[in-house]
Amino acid sequence: MTMRIRFKLMLLVALAVMGLASCGHYNCSSGANFGSSSCTASGSGLGTTGSGSTTAAFVFVADAAGNGTAGTIDGYTLNTTAETFGITPSYTAPTTPLGDGGVGMVVAQSQFLYTGFGSTSTIYGWTIGSDGNLTAVSGSPYSASFIGLVPSGFGAQSIITNPAGTLLFFSDFDDVYVYQIGTGGVLTAVAGSPFPAPFGGNMATDGLGNYLYITEAIGNHTGEAIAAYTIGSTGTLAAVPGSPFAFPMWQVQGEPTGKYLIGTTGQSVAVNGTDNDLLYVFSIAQSGSSAPGAITQLGSVSTDTNSPLSIAVQSNANGNLVYSFGIEDSALAFNPVEGFAISSTGTLTADAGSPFTNAALGDLGALDQSGAFLFTYGGIVDPSNETVTYQMGAFDVGSGGALTQPTSTLTLTAGGFFAVTDPQ
Repeated sequence: MTMRIRFKLMLLVALAVMGLASCGHYNCSSGANFGSSSCTASGSGLGTTGSGSTTAAFVFVADAAGNGTAGTIDGYTLNTTAETFGITPSYTAPTTPLGDGGVGMVVAQSQFLYTGFGSTSTIYGWTIGSDGNLTAVSGSPYSASFIGLVPSGFGAQSIITNPAGTLLFFSDFDDVYVYQIGTGGVLTAVAGSPFPAPFGGNMATDGLGNYLYITEAIGNHTGEAIAAYTIGSTGTLAAVPGSPFAFPMWQVQGEPTGKYLIGTTGQSVAVNGTDNDLLYVFSIAQSGSSAPGAITQLGSVSTDTNSPLSIAVQSNANGNLVYSFGIEDSALAFNPVEGFAISSTGTLTADAGSPFTNAALGDLGALDQSGAFLFTYGGIVDPSNETVTYQMGAFDVGSGGALTQPTSTLTLTAGGFFAVTDPQ
């Protein structure tokens, strides 16, 4: 039986708007988004849970379900004592809207989980317990009519928080909606929200949470600019003079010092017929002749094996590692993860051992808050019957960014947006 990796088109706004096939981290020949099509998930999703006691990280996945079944948020645990990665023991999955994999998922303060659902125009929030179980935040789900305007798969970062986890940002086509995250995870709209934006797309803050950046996310990863905002003490947004800046990035990420953004165009033969093997570094003006928050391209570095479809950057204090994820030009497999270190002057240098051929398991990746673990995520579809198998790998981040996989690859029952967090 031939298994074919189908590239992730949840990022392609044009396809989502046109109603073409977009099933999370793969493509199907029919249907809409995240489980509401004829695509059928395979695999037990059970993994192994082991008997050790050291919980290293929790992972949550928006399970769109389908076939008349309500969706859920599935929970998984990485256990470093037992060296296992599987379903969280005694986990009770909360119910979510039918056939909806969400428009993004994010963790705040390592204790609150938020997901927006376009089919019901709502924001769901949960408190993450010490055992990995979820309890609804007071007032959840919150009515949010604007989310219904965001096509499923609008961007991998259409929902983010600031580094402190005190503010929640949502991007639609023309505005940014900002919420304060209060006691118990309760959401309150910031005064003045929504704030006008020239376009919508993937968002990121600098590593210190002083500035918000939005890439222009349009079809085929051909956005042409990055909008920049100063984030006020209460969450208000003010455009940085000179914004938007003419850099065609699909995704950017801040690093801990607040001095640099790392970016990718997201272009590859598998997605839009054109490879761009570069990662870009932008300096963030702190003072001087440029307005604070303004960005300038500092340099770029070529990856060896992939056109970066997405990137993940360490956010922990003193973290300096950057990882990129991509799809082979043939669209038959995921590329190995590539790792880099960013210097104090903004130079990217490949990690020893990169590219990591043992980590060719997905087109998305995420680091936990400690920066000690990297998770990769992707989906494999059998075109003969459109049965989809989702997979996730958990990797130890070693000295110099080396990746080792102490557990087996986890097979999931379904796919959607996902988020990773260290336990409280």
